[in-house]
Amino acid sequence: MTRIDDALARAAAARFGISPDSELTFVRYGENTTFRVRTADGEMFALRLNRPGYQTLEALRSELTWMAALRAAGIRTAVAIPGVDGEEIQHLADAGGQTHTAMMLTWVTGVPLSSLGAFAPWEQLGELMASVHAHGATWRRPPAFTRPAWDAAALVGDSPRWGDPDPDGVFAPDDRAAIDACRSEVARRLSAIGTDGSRYGLIHGDLGFENVLIDDGEPRVIDFDDCGESWFLHELAVALYPHEGKSDFDAAGDALVRGYRRRGSLHDATLAELPTFLMARRLCTLGWTFSRSGTEHAAEQRERRIRTTPAALSRFLAWAQGNR
Repeated sequence: MTRIDDALARAAAARFGISPDSELTFVRYGENTTFRVRTADGEMFALRLNRPGYQTLEALRSELTWMAALRAAGIRTAVAIPGVDGEEIQHLADAGGQTHTAMMLTWVTGVPLSSLGAFAPWEQLGELMASVHAHGATWRRPPAFTRPAWDAAALVGDSPRWGDPDPDGVFAPDDRAAIDACRSEVARRLSAIGTDGSRYGLIHGDLGFENVLIDDGEPRVIDFDDCGESWFLHELAVALYPHEGKSDFDAAGDALVRGYRRRGSLHDATLAELPTFLMARRLCTLGWTFSRSGTEHAAEQRERRIRTTPAALSRFLAWAQGNR
């Protein structure tokens, strides 16, 4: 997928009744391409052009369905805006004939959760995670609801969802062997943890600081593109992974767990497997930097991830050997 051009974005915006004189500003090109729309009367929306082939139409509809259910339960999310034909997801083709899907959401304002202090935000994030997970566990899903799971196959299987973490010509032979060993060890441990409802269920999938904004003292959650079933601890690992190796990592993790346990249950035996989920996230995002090589975000991270991975592999395998 290449970045969406302005002409296609404006054509998509028109499907939602946005006039041609509205301001359209590129925001980000990652899994999807996002634009901010500002109308002549000052209303703002997020226009999202979805990566072709990444999610099915049913999965996109399910994403919006869960967001609406969370709002009804008091967890603030963006609101989907229907198109002029009443449909929340629009279909249109680019100049080359490629079909795209588009959705428009209310623009969520607020300050990043991370701006509220050193460790208090981690506790608040943990509370929010537990609330989201509790809702997913008790919510009666519609019959057509479907979201891809972040299970062992998606994270470290033979064909990971975000791509191969070990393409030819990148890592030295010893490092490639270590990657294979880590993938096998992570898969073995995930199988041992199991997928009963106390450990595994519907999660946001990317509930880090950049996807939580504070407005009027209340958190607002954005970007549900990766929501699906997975281990609850995977959610925590996704948030903690960017801080791995930093001096405040342990304190941040403790604060996150404290917050989570105020509203949810997290077994000590499961929490002890945090290194497993951190390695799963590393391998998953490493594959992402290769499979999404055309995005600036992936390009910015690739060199650092390649450089830091060999030492991380060694640490994990040593930990795994001592914790069988």
